[in-house]
Amino acid sequence: MTVKKLAVFDWNGTLIADTTMAWVASNACLEFYGKPPITLKKQRETFDFPVIHYYKRNGCDIDRVLATKEEANAIFQTRYEELAAQVRTRRGARELLEWLHGQDVSCIILSNYLTHKIEPQLRRLKIAHFFSHVSANNCDGTTILSATNKLERLSHFLVKRGYHPDHAFIIGDSMEEPDIGRKLGILSIGITGGCITEQRLRRARPDHTIHKLLEARDILCNKWGLRH
Repeated sequence: MTVKKLAVFDWNGTLIADTTMAWVASNACLEFYGKPPITLKKQRETFDFPVIHYYKRNGCDIDRVLATKEEANAIFQTRYEELAAQVRTRRGARELLEWLHGQDVSCIILSNYLTHKIEPQLRRLKIAHFFSHVSANNCDGTTILSATNKLERLSHFLVKRGYHPDHAFIIGDSMEEPDIGRKLGILSIGITGGCITEQRLRRARPDHTIHKLLEARDILCNKWGLRH
């Protein structure tokens, strides 16, 4: 009997190369709160989920941030969408997805972003057919300011679809994925070059740290005995 295997991909900064776009849009929000723009280096040093921590680290008044979250979210979404309209996948994304498909590994997206904005990009990039499910937010984007629910969504998905933790892995560019991996007992892969510094990523202790998506193949061949 074939054992069902699952690949769980983060979206922003992992499958798509949008880190600088999110940085520019975040600076627009900091400007809204009267703060000077920050460098991409500082963006990676201070970004976090929930996003309230990011604003606090950059000197914003938290009471004001909470009171004006809809306005700031609108600023971010407008600027980001302008920049990301023609965003490309990260190098190796398509090749990795094709390889996983050939190995009968099911792929899903687990994201803090918005479902109705991810799905059109999947179609534009012609990679929608690789994914059996998109688990993202179905709100306006303000919920990630003070909380995230990726852990709960993935836990529910694993149980509902009958995936054993030994036969699933999660890959992402933030500190969330290693934490989710530990709590659910699944393999975690952290990829550098995304929303946080490599030092912060390694401090989050993913099971493996890679610099390119295609490096995941060797890890999975060793773990699951897949064909290279």
